[in-house]
Amino acid sequence: MRVRPAVRGDIPEIARLVVAAQATHRDWAGDVPQRPEAEEELEWDLRFARASAWIAVAEDDDGSIAGAVAFAQATVSREDRTPVRGLAHVSAVFVRPDRFRRGVARTMLEAAEAAMRDAGFDRAQLFTLEGSPAERLYTALGWQRDGRREPYPPMDVQVVAYVKAL
Repeated sequence: MRVRPAVRGDIPEIARLVVAAQATHRDWAGDVPQRPEAEEELEWDLRFARASAWIAVAEDDDGSIAGAVAFAQATVSREDRTPVRGLAHVSAVFVRPDRFRRGVARTMLEAAEAAMRDAGFDRAQLFTLEGSPAERLYTALGWQRDGRREPYPPMDVQVVAYVKAL
């Protein structure tokens, strides 16, 4: 497996991967709404359009995409797009379900953290679904919950914030 920069041509495969990964949320969160693949493709297209976006994929030896990760300059909020100096926002960490618990997310996050440092960020934040199995991974990698808890309208669930000094 290798982590490489994502390209727009990866969007359909990334969207399929995200939809499959989000379907597993039902195993621990119940019947949560999910975005269709077309909406997920649009979301990734928007990520590519962001000026400060960094997007990478974990690619298996056979060329298939095992995971995707993205970050950009953090802003004050979804409504207030004022940049927060020194803070990166990890907007996506998704792994194909058949590759769960095989080090894909860890490898992608390590690459993202190195890229954040190289880009001049000194800290990072991410949000994850409250109660997600991913919370254990983030904690193991040195991320800490900071007490923020917000609604996540696309899935009608709560997300919690994690932060990390880089």
